[in-house]
Amino acid sequence: MLYKTLGLFVLGFGLPASLLAQPQPEAAPAARPPVADFAALPLLSGMSLSPDGQRIAVLYNQRDTTVVATRPVAGGRLVPVLSTDNTRQHFNWARWVGNERLVVSLRFAGQRYFTGTVETRLVSVKADGGDLLDLNRSERNANSATLGRRMAQVQDRVVDWLPGDGLHVLLQQPEVDRDAAGVVKLNVETGGRSTVLGPAKGVRRWIADAQHRVRAGVFYDEIQGWEVRAAGPDGGAWRTLWRFKTARDEAAVWPMGFDLDPQRLYVNALHQGRRAVFAVRLDDPALPRQLMVAHPVHDVDGGLLRAPGSGEVLGVAGGEVGDDSGGDGGDSFLWSPPWQALQKGLNQALPGRANRLFNIAQDGKHFLMFSSGNRQPGQYFYGDREAGTIALVADTYPELDPARLAGKQQVAVKARDGLPLNLFVTLPQGRRVGDGGQPLPMVLLPHGGPQSRDDADFDAWTEFLASRGLAVLQVNFRGSDGYGSEFAAAGLKRWGLEMQDDLTDALKWAVDQRVADGGRVCIVGASYGGYAALMGAVKTPELYRCAISFAGVSHLPDLILTESDYVGGREAAEAMIGRFWG
Repeated sequence: MLYKTLGLFVLGFGLPASLLAQPQPEAAPAARPPVADFAALPLLSGMSLSPDGQRIAVLYNQRDTTVVATRPVAGGRLVPVLSTDNTRQHFNWARWVGNERLVVSLRFAGQRYFTGTVETRLVSVKADGGDLLDLNRSERNANSATLGRRMAQVQDRVVDWLPGDGLHVLLQQPEVDRDAAGVVKLNVETGGRSTVLGPAKGVRRWIADAQHRVRAGVFYDEIQGWEVRAAGPDGGAWRTLWRFKTARDEAAVWPMGFDLDPQRLYVNALHQGRRAVFAVRLDDPALPRQLMVAHPVHDVDGGLLRAPGSGEVLGVAGGEVGDDSGGDGGDSFLWSPPWQALQKGLNQALPGRANRLFNIAQDGKHFLMFSSGNRQPGQYFYGDREAGTIALVADTYPELDPARLAGKQQVAVKARDGLPLNLFVTLPQGRRVGDGGQPLPMVLLPHGGPQSRDDADFDAWTEFLASRGLAVLQVNFRGSDGYGSEFAAAGLKRWGLEMQDDLTDALKWAVDQRVADGGRVCIVGASYGGYAALMGAVKTPELYRCAISFAGVSHLPDLILTESDYVGGREAAEAMIGRFWG
């Protein structure tokens, strides 16, 4: 199955979408897909393109095992490089440095001072699996009776991949047992390090400019809050650009990266109540902002997308696809005219989807794209700008036929106090909201976070439940992300109150519309969604036949105390839930 999935299927992205559709013979009704087809991890994730555009690296999931593997883009044997059984450690990402070597990030559970942590480490390895090298720095513990070695908790924050170098990266290097970090130039073949910038107290993230100089930093102090500092192009004259108290502060300005112009910094900040992307002139003391991307309904998130050969910033790649590790995420917003035209062609070739560029080869001609949508599990494509083609490299859920999936229906309703709510309803295939059919047993599926949101993209959970004859209701209740600062703030300190009422109001709408059988409803959720499930059973038990909480919050004071063990955790928890001491 793997080699079949990794075949090539070419589409011309300059052609009208209608010319790409081919008639298919009618097939006999098939049995519903087995549970395993929905329950499995995506077959492939985290795809990365080598700088020369000739090879890919992927995380390949098979049952309980994840393998880092490489393969020529044009086809051939998939070469396993590293593997894990996902019990003690997991892969975060694998990224090319040069055309022959990968850097791989791993994570595992740890403990420091009786507090649970997530630890990250880096290794490098050749594309054929040879010459595995530990890239982690340790320090001798002279105070220990056994003279052990201590490791910094987070060791995988790459500041700059140094495109074109092929041998080094700039890595954020934290100090062990000290809230400080600097930047080193790391040789991925030898593990050798040279200091680029000495450690600074409270830094959370260093940012390099397009000329590969560390020019900005994001700092945090438990009393003062957040601070963004930047240096001049010569590396001197560090100054504070912005200060704000909390991460969700309306005054918050988050640096994203530098333009080719070293005095032009892209930032994410509020615009008309929603997060947007601006360019800021650092050589003007007034720090004037030029709006680059905004959306009338949603916040704009994601990271900058660059052409590695030139360093030009092309725009914003949606969700996780824009970060330095690759990945899959939301909408893209490109402002470079040639790349805008390319995006338009891709959207015409694959209509009704989110088509997200996320990895471009050094030559600027070849690229990777992740495409997914309603009823469409994610697919990876390889593009050739000169030929005007894209090739399907892999399906993330190859066993699921989009033609047999149900898809989500988006509905707008109002809560009891008039606040607009965005709902997604998934019904068994062939059913539509308002079609007059019999009410169905329903699963109300509140999302976790609560700083998250549901959307119309493919969802294995909702599709599985719909395939079993159930209706599924997802609600972006107040406090959900993505709808602007006012909507998010409406959920602060409202756990179990209006946030829960939004779920109740959405369910009552579904019952009134004869979408849901009011006597057969189960509320199911994880994390915050698990809290909502438990609260539903307590607050409105008459609405539910069952409540299922997976890893759900069940004791709010204990959650605040637990979060207080982490940097910035108490501030975030008390802003979201309330003060522990009242």
